[in-house]
Amino acid sequence: MSKSTPLSVQNAFNSALKNSQESATSIKEAHRIARQAIKDDPMTSDLAKRGKLDSLAYETKAKLDGLKADQASFVKGLRDKVEKEFRGDQPSDAASVVSRRDAADRARKITDKREVMEVLQDAIAGNDADFAHALGVKARNNGWVDAAEVYTGAFPDTAGSAEALDYLDANASGAGYNMFNSMTFSAPQD
Repeated sequence: MSKSTPLSVQNAFNSALKNSQESATSIKEAHRIARQAIKDDPMTSDLAKRGKLDSLAYETKAKLDGLKADQASFVKGLRDKVEKEFRGDQPSDAASVVSRRDAADRARKITDKREVMEVLQDAIAGNDADFAHALGVKARNNGWVDAAEVYTGAFPDTAGSAEALDYLDANASGAGYNMFNSMTFSAPQD
């Protein structure tokens, strides 16, 4: 599996949203056509039409909900992949796992971005990659840009992943994304 670039993540994300939107539009159009066919059927009673329309509405909503779940799953998978790349290859022997866990515990205790910056610079200077990484992840997750930039400067192979994660953070959440999802996956109004 190749490493993601910021551009490949942007393209994959935007393509997934576009495909979801096109699929949702297709589902809504099929709903509209089927709805009109049910209404125009002269051989069906009003009560039977109501039942068929209710069933059609339920089926359409289920299809749209499934499509929305697929999109959410794709975005989560993309984020997980990029976060794994940001963390980099990590040995799985017992000593390495304990070292990373210890570093993460020490990083959690730091709550001030100025202190993170100072300790991060010490970790980089002292060649303590596990602790530097734990601090870099904490800085990125807390939005401490200066410390995150110091980390990506010291570990340039993480810069692309950090940029891709920033793109996902900005575009896969918030009001704009929620509005897009509401408009895309809303059930047609009868």
